Amino acid sequence: MLPIIYNQKLKQAENFKNNWNLKEALNILNDFDEEKVLTTHERFQFYLLKSSILHDLFSSKEALNYAELAYKESKELKSDYEIINSLMLMSQIFGGTLEPSKSVQVINEAEEILARNNQKSSHEFKMMKGYVLLHKGCCNFGLGKLNRCLMFLGEASQLAKDINDKKLILQTTKWLGFTYGVKGESDLALKYQKRYLALAIELNDKQEIIGAHNTLGMKFTERGEFKRAIELLENGLSICYEINSWKTFIVSSSLFEAFLKSNSLEKAQQCHNRMGALVKQGTYKFNDLIYRLQEALLLKKTPHKTSHSKAEKIFKEVADKETTYIEFKIGALINLCDLYLTRLKETSNLKELDKIHPYIDKIRTIAENEGVHSLLAEMYSLQAKLRLVVFKFKDAQELLASALNIVDIHGLKLLAKRIETEQAELSKNFLKWEKLKTTGGKISERMNLARVDEQIQILLQKRDYLKNISSS
Repeated sequence: MLPIIYNQKLKQAENFKNNWNLKEALNILNDFDEEKVLTTHERFQFYLLKSSILHDLFSSKEALNYAELAYKESKELKSDYEIINSLMLMSQIFGGTLEPSKSVQVINEAEEILARNNQKSSHEFKMMKGYVLLHKGCCNFGLGKLNRCLMFLGEASQLAKDINDKKLILQTTKWLGFTYGVKGESDLALKYQKRYLALAIELNDKQEIIGAHNTLGMKFTERGEFKRAIELLENGLSICYEINSWKTFIVSSSLFEAFLKSNSLEKAQQCHNRMGALVKQGTYKFNDLIYRLQEALLLKKTPHKTSHSKAEKIFKEVADKETTYIEFKIGALINLCDLYLTRLKETSNLKELDKIHPYIDKIRTIAENEGVHSLLAEMYSLQAKLRLVVFKFKDAQELLASALNIVDIHGLKLLAKRIETEQAELSKNFLKWEKLKTTGGKISERMNLARVDEQIQILLQKRDYLKNISSS
């Protein structure tokens, strides 16, 4: 949230920002000589607004520089709310650059300042507290502490309702839906995501309406309800075109995925072609990465081995690329595993299995470093299944035990139930595995009994392990 702005030029830039004309807003601010023409309070507003715009444009380093300048000016003003505003923005930037510990550090400072404030009964105080709690929830999400995230979001949501702050209610509802989705509580996530759309429509916030359509579309794609997904995403896309939204590419990407997973390959290709035109505009750096990944996904869907080789090359390029967009790296790594598993099933050549292990290790390292516990548990489960394929029963049992320990610690109840079921099936099928080991059963037969395909499909369907790409 930004403070009220009275300077007309700054107000004009803010209006452009609110309508997502970010480059126009930035051009106005770039014309300022802020040291000469602005008061201390206006300089604070200038730095905060410029930082926010640069953050939206994914220029994180510059955004942080201006947020720190805003913080410095707010200290000069000796105004708690201005200081807190700058700290909340810094927290958001650190969260976007996947530095959750720094994000927590600055939001804790904001909370400490708020605790010393002597206007606790005022509407403004309660509103600021609500937004700080929202940011604390987001910080804990970034740390993978989903239960703490939900606790803070719940407090923020209740406070927002108490003061009837519709915008804060919308934001907490959006994040509750997203967090429950990552926890695997699909029905609860869907409930909040539907409420998010209703609130966005009530506020007539078209950017949020687009975001809600996109979020729901992705959820229905994940559930295999492709008709509903495509309808929602096409509605969102029509609003994108209506207001020339920056989200056009993201919604197109989600629509592409819905077409691809429903095997509407011609429509997926048409969607991909339209996205190519947006890539050429060069507005956002991550557009090109998404476009390249989707090119590889189309190639992977074709039956030709040469296409699969081209897809493999692209996935490797993205997997090896130094990027802050870790979602793309994870997607590329999982798709490489899927390609090699397909070849393993077709050829029975265990060398394909050897190619997979380094990529699994890379995904596990990312999951461990970023605290993405659900992904880490899923990778342990995949490794357990692959150990079964080569008759390493004890290894498989230990890996499943490690997976269950992770999800139990972090309260991922639905995932815990699935892993418990996998453990029970391993015990139940032990004699089958012993027989296969004796007879030297086919690789494809072993993979089917271990349910390797089922596990890789779960990993391929997940798009919300991390939150770095703002889909809403």
